[in-house]
Amino acid sequence: MISFEKALDFCQEAIKPCNKKELLDIEEAHGRIVAKGIYFSNESPKINSSAMDGIAINSTDAKINNILKAIGESKAGDKIAKDFKKGEFLFIYTGAPIPGVNKTIIPKENFFLKKTDNSVIIKKIDRRNFIRFKGEDFKKNEICFSKNEILNIRSLALAKTAGVKKIYVKRKPNIYIIITGDEIISKDNVNGIIESSNEVLISMMIKKFGGNLKGTFTIKDNKKDFHSILKKIKDYDLLITSGGISKGKYDIVKESLKKVNLKILFDQISVKPGKPTTFGKIEGGKYFLGLPGNPVSCFTSMLFFFSTFINSFFGMKYVKIKKKKLQINHSEEKNNNLTQFLRIKLYKNNTNFFRVYKNKDSSMQKILKESDGILIRKPYAKEISKNSICDVILFNDSFTQEI
Repeated sequence: MISFEKALDFCQEAIKPCNKKELLDIEEAHGRIVAKGIYFSNESPKINSSAMDGIAINSTDAKINNILKAIGESKAGDKIAKDFKKGEFLFIYTGAPIPGVNKTIIPKENFFLKKTDNSVIIKKIDRRNFIRFKGEDFKKNEICFSKNEILNIRSLALAKTAGVKKIYVKRKPNIYIIITGDEIISKDNVNGIIESSNEVLISMMIKKFGGNLKGTFTIKDNKKDFHSILKKIKDYDLLITSGGISKGKYDIVKESLKKVNLKILFDQISVKPGKPTTFGKIEGGKYFLGLPGNPVSCFTSMLFFFSTFINSFFGMKYVKIKKKKLQINHSEEKNNNLTQFLRIKLYKNNTNFFRVYKNKDSSMQKILKESDGILIRKPYAKEISKNSICDVILFNDSFTQEI
């Protein structure tokens, strides 16, 4: 049995980053990782343009009470605007091209328009010229997206502005799930007695954390059925199982995986919940993550070990599990020899305080659903006194996709 920290280290050392990439339309690239840097092929704005609705005048005419004569207009969508002489002006609109050089924009609230002859009297001079200069936003050959950048909504809007239609991103890991257990209800086991909540949990976390789920299978504790599935699944990077990894008579997963030359790196961790969690390598450069059957054990092991797999596969911190300092509203006794993952609840009237659930049973899904995060207690950690500051992991802080 190894420590939690050592188990994470084993995963990081064993999993080699994948350098394969795929080309996507930018509309499909949200949340993906840039595999190849992109440079701007043009500049923005492409011309000097107005930042306001108003009038464009020669800078030398920018004097209070000056009277100027209208000679036309410049609007957004025009490629060029006709230049004009001293004493003249153009009506101009946001995004419209600026004519000539040495021009100033006077916002419409800073002049008085005489409708009889379309002349204006300047009432106020602002030190700003309200011009967006050519290339002010970005210039040709500047970096647009760096390698390993995670694309968010704002990134993709910029890509559209820059005329980028497709982008190379890192390939997602391909993953299969096998759920085992005579007790699990499935289409092939209608006489089972419990629903497979772990199937939902694992599937959704794979998608949330950036994996590509290729398929899910639910079978009884039967080696023959397991071997049959192993023959069917192709082209994957990770096989995840739930249940069947302890040392009992019906724990058939590790024995069945000998068919694909499973090399176990660890199969017992000094944690609670999640002690039977198993990790290893399969022939062909594939990996195996065996999760416990108990729902809370499955969740915590998936949280920490699958996120480690994803980050190692991508070769960067893609899933960021953040810690936050909060106060505990009661005392906690000295810890035992295990790393413990304790479910916590924030106080509604003061979210800087939290409490630990007393019931720590690893099958209590309602408590998991109601909890706001996890307090990790290291082996032999000292007693925690009431109102102590603790590092906790809050679920909503850690896994919200950036916009």
